[in-house]
Amino acid sequence: MQNKPVLITNMLVNMGIGLIMPITTLYIHGTLNKSLVTAGYVLFCFSGAMMIGNLIGGKLFDSWQQKPLMYLNGTGVVIALFLLGFFPQWPIYPVLITLYGLFLGGLNSSINGYIAFLQVKDPNIFNNGYWFASLGMGLATFLSGILFGISIRVVFFSSAILFLLTTLLIKLTFHTLQKQPVMAKKNDKQKKSNHAFMSILLICVVMIIIWICYEQWNSNVSVLMIAKHISVPKYSLLFTISTIEVVLVQPFMNRFFKPSFKSEKMRVVFGLLSFTFSYLAIINTGSYWRYVLGITLVTFGEMLALIAIPAILNRFADDQNRGTIQSLGSFAGSMGRALGPLFGGYFITTFNYNWTFFGMFIMHLLLILPIFTLKLGKAK
Repeated sequence: MQNKPVLITNMLVNMGIGLIMPITTLYIHGTLNKSLVTAGYVLFCFSGAMMIGNLIGGKLFDSWQQKPLMYLNGTGVVIALFLLGFFPQWPIYPVLITLYGLFLGGLNSSINGYIAFLQVKDPNIFNNGYWFASLGMGLATFLSGILFGISIRVVFFSSAILFLLTTLLIKLTFHTLQKQPVMAKKNDKQKKSNHAFMSILLICVVMIIIWICYEQWNSNVSVLMIAKHISVPKYSLLFTISTIEVVLVQPFMNRFFKPSFKSEKMRVVFGLLSFTFSYLAIINTGSYWRYVLGITLVTFGEMLALIAIPAILNRFADDQNRGTIQSLGSFAGSMGRALGPLFGGYFITTFNYNWTFFGMFIMHLLLILPIFTLKLGKAK
């Protein structure tokens, strides 16, 4: 396994995120005594700031110096988290959590851009990075509730320390990347650029829809399971099961899918199929095993599609725009996560759970055919 310091950095970032996100709604609603609607708006502001940070960070990664950009965003995250630890009160809380999202988006996009450069010589780095990220996220979400039971300040300070370690690791182990000049005829370059733009747009649409639907597991599925008299601990156990599956299965994925464009497209197709049947599995059921089957299919969808997509995006990039193109994928994912609870709540209220999940089944099926039309070309 190559580039271990980069993989550990990715794990620390996801641990820092994983400590905070599971208890955010609980803290706003339960401790600060704000409504669930208010909590939703705070999370929307956080996601919106993260999307802006993704775009700005990706653009600056390509046009500015990479390591100073990481220092800037890493320092911004650490400062925002320490301030949250000292002042976790309303109304400064939503301001600081939004600021945290802005710098986190910039840090994520710059690290993703760096990984995209390394992927040229290390084809499995996205796969390995996802494994480390899942391990970190699983450990952090387990610790989050324990630390929150002690104090919300402990949660924020612990996350700040993790991001401080991330910034130090970047300082000590990351090296400055040397960009290769792109040589191409003007007409040929423009033609490839236009084709690549449409392909990247399609991939971003796929990401948005995947995450809008995925977010139902983090929000509305819990309400459904409780209504079906399935306990909250059993709901939480689903994500423990998911993490265990990733840790055990993910290392073997490279044996079945080689690092090629054709293979990566097939990973996305199989991943979409897995997502598709995950929503079909939980239609009109009160049986816990069906939810376990659903989360298992979602997990395989993640391991297949969500790892292949950054690798596919990187095939449309060159050394002048790798950060920007990766940031578009991150932007699409953040948009889907922001819109997911809102769209899910609207459709469930307007129709019902069964029709909403059936609609998600159909949407994933409709995405499969366009994936087969993807062809290679470099973005401008």
